[in-house]
Amino acid sequence: MQKKILYFTLGLLMGDGSLQINHWKKKYLQYRVIIKLKNIKSNIRMLQGLRDDFNLGTININNKDVLWAINDKKQIKIFLNFFLTKKNDDLLSLSPRTKEKVNKMVYGINKNMSYSEFIFLKEKPFSEWSLRNIIIKEKLPSFNEEWCWWLSGFIEAEGCFSIRKNGNQSFSIGQKIDYSTLEYIKDFFNLTITISSKGNDFYVIETYSIKSCLKIISFFDTYELLGAKQTSYNLWKSHINNRVNYSLKCRV
Repeated sequence: MQKKILYFTLGLLMGDGSLQINHWKKKYLQYRVIIKLKNIKSNIRMLQGLRDDFNLGTININNKDVLWAINDKKQIKIFLNFFLTKKNDDLLSLSPRTKEKVNKMVYGINKNMSYSEFIFLKEKPFSEWSLRNIIIKEKLPSFNEEWCWWLSGFIEAEGCFSIRKNGNQSFSIGQKIDYSTLEYIKDFFNLTITISSKGNDFYVIETYSIKSCLKIISFFDTYELLGAKQTSYNLWKSHINNRVNYSLKCRV
């Protein structure tokens, strides 16, 4: 598996993914991994490509959405095991909620857990669940190539490239609860902004600075987006480059 695909998928999963442990009439546990995106040709093409790369799950398309769904327990275990190595533990610990879901899902599948056992353990914090004896470490990850591809996938899910009516541009990311993830991204791009709270544990980073936007463009020139977000990014990038070129001409 290419690093690009592996880490991009992890970022996409953390942004727009869903790790579900459901039950059937309180008798049997049912597991699902889903990445759900808007029904746009570029999103369909991206998810079909990822599905083929992993050779797991199915693609379902309706009028509004495209879903990459993995419902088979054996396939889910294979899928999650792609990410559960000591090397990328730092990536998983970016989101404690996601780490908790992965822990519980793999633990439940391995133990063939019953509904009653799951309910008993459900309220325990994720640090009490066993998973390959991996210690969860809350620390700043190294900003290496793997992290960069993770960030590209995460921004494919959660990033927003905007052009305002007044001609100004902005880049923003919003997250519920996961404040630390936004801190990592803010530090990575060296953004001199504050993370704002919108209430109900929802946080946003947003920059209008041309200098910051040019840093972001430089990043995506190497770690490209793969789905529909690439289209909005291209328009955003073109708008900024036009503004920069116009400003340079005016100085001449």
